[in-house]
Amino acid sequence: MWTPRELLRSAGLRFALLYTVAFMISVGVIGWMTVLTVAGALERQAQRGVENEASALVDEFNAGGRQDLEAALAGRFANPSTHTRYAVVEADGRVVLGDRTLLQSGQDPGAAHGTLRGNMPRIASRELGDGSRVMVADDLAEVREIEAVVTRAFQVALAVAGILGLGTGLLISGALLRRLDTVTRTAEAVVGGDLTQRIARTGSEDEFDRLAATLNRMLDRIDGLMANLRQVSTDIAHDLRTPLSRLRQSLEATRRRATTIEDYQDAVDRAVEETDRILEIFSALLRIAQIEAASLRSGFRRVNLSEILQTVAEAYAAPAADGGRSLTAHILEDVWIDADRDLLAQLFVNLVENALQHTPQGSTISLELKDSGDRAVAVIRDDGPGIPPEERENVLRRFYRLERSRTTPGNGLGLSLVAAIADLHGGRVTLSNGQPGLQVRVAFPQGHEPARR
Repeated sequence: MWTPRELLRSAGLRFALLYTVAFMISVGVIGWMTVLTVAGALERQAQRGVENEASALVDEFNAGGRQDLEAALAGRFANPSTHTRYAVVEADGRVVLGDRTLLQSGQDPGAAHGTLRGNMPRIASRELGDGSRVMVADDLAEVREIEAVVTRAFQVALAVAGILGLGTGLLISGALLRRLDTVTRTAEAVVGGDLTQRIARTGSEDEFDRLAATLNRMLDRIDGLMANLRQVSTDIAHDLRTPLSRLRQSLEATRRRATTIEDYQDAVDRAVEETDRILEIFSALLRIAQIEAASLRSGFRRVNLSEILQTVAEAYAAPAADGGRSLTAHILEDVWIDADRDLLAQLFVNLVENALQHTPQGSTISLELKDSGDRAVAVIRDDGPGIPPEERENVLRRFYRLERSRTTPGNGLGLSLVAAIADLHGGRVTLSNGQPGLQVRVAFPQGHEPARR
């Protein structure tokens, strides 16, 4: 579990807090602009109200003189809920009726035209026919109350936004850290030597799920490489023991029994021959390692697979006939793939030589190339003894040889090299029953870029 300290230091929480602050600033700006807009609209409405009220009182004066004006004002003074103030000012500046404080505000030129701002009241002043004037003012108490209500509402909204943002940030950060914790624990287990651990997926197919799938494939690849390395180390130890033992026994026998120059020369020749076989094994291993490291992919070009297969078929037709076997070819023309020409030639040479080596006289070996949609498929088939189903995957491993193959020359690396070359090209080698014999199917992608599995 994550501690509060680790949670506060997490990048997920920092990003959540950053977005929360930005959201709160946005809400605050919107609230401030809303308050200003609402207050401005209400103040303009109040200004229109006092101007309309002043005009109505002028109409009362014009209709019935000072008596009707005073009667109208008396009715307005009697309304306790009104915030509107009134005053009648004589020509000499005396307030004869109403609020005497309006006179000082009304002496401001701006107030006379209703343009005061801030906390000052909205005032309208109208001249009367007898030289006096009537003044109407609204102290904006209702406007300020509405402004206060709107401001408090946005303050509450801002606080709620902050709390929700922080809570959401904690939840998102916690979920993020739990997913990352799964990756971390798996990585720590792998570092500790347990290569069987894999990252659990939720099935949501989100970014974390895709990352987990990618990392799991990477771990599968590492596990496979490590298993391959262990297997190779073991196979090297077993398969090199025999030639090295033969070499040592030959040298020991020569030291004890050789008496002439010819004896020593024969011993040296046998030692050189045995050493060459050992060097061939190491050369094949280095070749496979180089191919599996994909260091040869830079040499890929657009090549004609049909020409390569045709060349191999023509080159091995005569040796097959000399060994009492027949080699046939059914090759589709102009099949192109992205590949290394020399490696592809090596792949098909190994397959043909393997078929010639492990089939009896009178056998038929066929090469076929066909187009299967987005894949070019090469098939090498023979009618020999074949390979048991349970052994078909094993023969693609390094140094693996069937018991009946132990009497024939070879080191068990031919088909391993085939599998490595096919994998480098994004292809796949499949061994199946040739009914009778063995069928080897090699499928290559025909895209303009080599596929990577």
